[in-house]
Amino acid sequence: MITIPTEGQYNMHNTDFCPHANFVDFLWPNAYERMLKDFPKNELFKDEFPKDRKHGQRPHCRRFFCIGETQGSKYFDEYMVEIEQLPSIWYQFCTNILKNKDYHKFICKALNVKTFKIRFDFHKTEGGLDVSPHIDSVGKIGSHLFYFMPNGWTDEDGGKTIFYRDKKVDKMNPEPKDFKKSVTTSVIGNRSCLFKNAEEGWHGVTQVNSNVHRQICNVVILK
Repeated sequence: MITIPTEGQYNMHNTDFCPHANFVDFLWPNAYERMLKDFPKNELFKDEFPKDRKHGQRPHCRRFFCIGETQGSKYFDEYMVEIEQLPSIWYQFCTNILKNKDYHKFICKALNVKTFKIRFDFHKTEGGLDVSPHIDSVGKIGSHLFYFMPNGWTDEDGGKTIFYRDKKVDKMNPEPKDFKKSVTTSVIGNRSCLFKNAEEGWHGVTQVNSNVHRQICNVVILK
């Protein structure tokens, strides 16, 4: 179901931005097509529209559900679903990620860790929304984002992961204009992006400009 890249096929530290690597066809093409077709139904998602965010950052608004490790946080309780509620192909994917020794070796090598836990976060983001620049909480080691944009999605539809550097302001709630440089991922087709949480690992999501939802599964790598 997944193809593990060899170390020579990627470089997490080939940039001055948040350490990250982009992959094409990490999922087997036939698996990707089935996962796109059977992306979890809207009924599993709940609105996550918080009123505020730490440091006064703009809230990150989306539809959301999750499976797995919560690190004891009560926040995720209302969004948690059982893995058995997933469509069959997604159940296969999640159990594969949880049990695949080669994937775990890959994550340990790429993120330079010895052990980790996993939570699966599923996001659907509607048009007009973005994710403001932020750094992930200290409990996160990194994230492996798998993109499942609906067929016909184009670069103009946005929804790209964006990494920032060289913040021009001394505050923890910056906007995109407050950085000197940025770089975006491609989210079209069978693509994924692995990135490591870092002290200056500012990142976000560009505005969604489509009348259909941006769709992702985030394999959250946790301490």
